[in-house]
Amino acid sequence: MIMNTKYLNFCKNATLIFLIATGLYSCDSDILKETPKDFFSTENAFTDAKTFQLAVNTLYADARNFIYNDNGTDNGGYPYREYLRIGTDVASVGQKHRPYLMVDFSLFNSTHEASRYFWNKAYQTLIPRSNTIIARAELPGVPWKSDAEKNGILAQARFLRAYAYYTLANLYGDVPLITQEILTPQFEFTRAKKEDILLLVRQDLEFASQHLPANPGQIPEGQLTKAAADMLLSTLYLQLNLPDDAISTTSRIIDSGHYRLMNERFGNDPTHHGHFPAGGGDVFSDLFWENNANRSGGNMESIWVIQTANRVPGGAGGPSLSRTWGPYYGNLIAPNGKQGMTLADSLGGRPVGYVRTTNYFNYDIWAGENKNDMRNSPWNIKRDWYYNNKSNALYGQKIDFKAPGLIDTIQFIYPMVRKGEGIIESLTSSTTPDYKFIVYRLAETYLLRAEAHLMKGDLVSAAADINKLRARAKTKPVLPAQVNIAYILDERARELIIEEPRRITLNRLGLWYDRTKTYSMDEPAFFYLTKKTIQPHHALFPIPQTALDATPGLGQNQGYN
Repeated sequence: MIMNTKYLNFCKNATLIFLIATGLYSCDSDILKETPKDFFSTENAFTDAKTFQLAVNTLYADARNFIYNDNGTDNGGYPYREYLRIGTDVASVGQKHRPYLMVDFSLFNSTHEASRYFWNKAYQTLIPRSNTIIARAELPGVPWKSDAEKNGILAQARFLRAYAYYTLANLYGDVPLITQEILTPQFEFTRAKKEDILLLVRQDLEFASQHLPANPGQIPEGQLTKAAADMLLSTLYLQLNLPDDAISTTSRIIDSGHYRLMNERFGNDPTHHGHFPAGGGDVFSDLFWENNANRSGGNMESIWVIQTANRVPGGAGGPSLSRTWGPYYGNLIAPNGKQGMTLADSLGGRPVGYVRTTNYFNYDIWAGENKNDMRNSPWNIKRDWYYNNKSNALYGQKIDFKAPGLIDTIQFIYPMVRKGEGIIESLTSSTTPDYKFIVYRLAETYLLRAEAHLMKGDLVSAAADINKLRARAKTKPVLPAQVNIAYILDERARELIIEEPRRITLNRLGLWYDRTKTYSMDEPAFFYLTKKTIQPHHALFPIPQTALDATPGLGQNQGYN
């Protein structure tokens, strides 16, 4: 891992708000000795619950960046979060000039930006800052009012450390296990076994589940709850083949009385800022419209929502999901050889096709009895596009994806998932500045419990949980005999596209390679590269070269040079 001086000095000298504070050194002469009056350091900043919570708040900002917010600077602005979604069975890339974006896997190596991004974010922010808070909270002299006050701080820090380590273990396998505050330069790090990493994750999450608040209505929106810990803990229990524990934790959420599936329309903007005509929309589309994600927006289904505060220092704006997941329709050339489309707010502004859903998602999972599933409605997947360039003779006509001369259906036009839509900031950016990102919601809880029932061979109970979601979607219930892990993955795709870090799900199940190879597209000019180059070892990310250069003892994952 990267253990450079800047990072280690940071770990040693993290201030109240985790600004880097360098140590002060002097010669023996007293006249040269500095005695700062207002110098924050780890020795004087962590003084009470309030200052500890301020430090934890920085962890929330780190988590926001780790989960969804940061965009690349050397890749044309590609959002790093999507490396957990592209190159899987549900999504690829719609930009043919970028085969290195998980299309041509022969280009995936230790210098790839995806390799270093999650590693760096975890080991330079979430993990060391969590460790600092955990270590300082246990020191004598902190005037905690009660053990409950201290444990509430520890629970938040330990959850966020667990989230980072769980992601690392499922992306890289064996990784360095660091649980102590680092106070001196160290370069001899080695990798712990994945099993040991997951053991720490379990310990952290079980502690967090015990000490985080149960009632989300009594804490600020975006703050962690017992249910958030139980969501990740349930996923971990499934990975550890502990279905009874997974059933217990998911049932604890479902039966808590604090959450419920949304079955009726809600929110104060039913037309979604004019994106839908009067009478359009449905409850599933309401779940993701801006201002609807939080409980204050009426959403009783959300468990953990990443908060944004646009143009507020430290608050960050919302993601550009419509830009990322929408086709680059503004460059569409119609069959008559003329520009077919112009940019419009109601079409997401200026999407660029960073992510293109696969045919497995676009068509396969909606076949037959699933055709009329609410999640496949026009309000949730935009399949019908119409020429809107008034200077084109085809204006107003429906676009035929298979029309001769249409260029092209890889990047410029394809079915678009509408979860990421919002009120965009400008036609050129497509940023949705007030969008709140849902990390966990109750629908996934039912799918996790269904998976646990399946592991125990209880297909009746598994089907009952899945059918909670299918009833909301107003589609045909699944029969117990139809339930298997492939069906649950289909249902997760129908329910959780964009939300779910699909690679993590497939890796914990050991299915990433088989499913990605099977469902990647065969288009001969570009997407064939995936089937041609994908190898089983690509399930794990390579250890980043920068980490190997700094700490040669780490070693590289099998299959990478």
